[in-house]
Amino acid sequence: MKRPPNWTNLLLWAIYLALLAVLLPHTAWAFGRFESPSAGWLDVPWGLITGWAAAFAFEAAIAALTHKLAKHIESTPRYTAGRVWLRRISYQYLNAYAGGLLVAVGVSVLANFGHAVEYGREFAIYGQYRIPPLLYSLAFGGILPLVSLLFARILANTVETEGDANPELTRSKQTIRELQTELQTTRARLTEADARATTAEQRFAAAGDLVARLFAEEKRQRILAAAERWPELPAASIAIIASSSPGYVSEVLKGGDGR
Repeated sequence: MKRPPNWTNLLLWAIYLALLAVLLPHTAWAFGRFESPSAGWLDVPWGLITGWAAAFAFEAAIAALTHKLAKHIESTPRYTAGRVWLRRISYQYLNAYAGGLLVAVGVSVLANFGHAVEYGREFAIYGQYRIPPLLYSLAFGGILPLVSLLFARILANTVETEGDANPELTRSKQTIRELQTELQTTRARLTEADARATTAEQRFAAAGDLVARLFAEEKRQRILAAAERWPELPAASIAIIASSSPGYVSEVLKGGDGR
């Protein structure tokens, strides 16, 4: 069954890409500062083109690495032993995706912070409340690319909280259910086997008692045992089994003691 689209996740990605689009011209301006301002060969503004190409490469790298890091965070194993929080953080952020993202973000931070300082205008709040301009340069310029790390975590958490099952956990639960079913079946078979064994023991005990009575020294016991076991037999047949006379057998079966 096809899963419905995750609109919350799509909205977060749209917001994130819009943020990178806002940062793109600032990063292009910073790279352009290191290029020649002249048109160059064939009157093509190679400095401007190079600046925008470099800016797009870094901002696109931030988007791609954020996506990769979010997927990596989603696959975090369910640790149950040791320092769980330390193992989780190590798995989530001590990897190539996080390292590459930090490098790309660092370049974007410097570019946007430089743009904010270069073109930042004075606010009345600077003098009225004695707030340093550096704070605003960081808040409206340098700090914006750092949101990439937060978005990587938020996008991963969005998937986790909406119930994407961990494959290893799903397989473990399935194995546990299968083992529980097998255990119940085994218990039922053992119970049935115990019942059969008990019945067999009872029958064996009854058969042993019957054999003992059939071979008893007293004829009367032999006659009563044979008559109990084979009530359909005539007195003559019972007499043969009990090694007695038919008359004595008839007397015993009538309730007498045969004496």
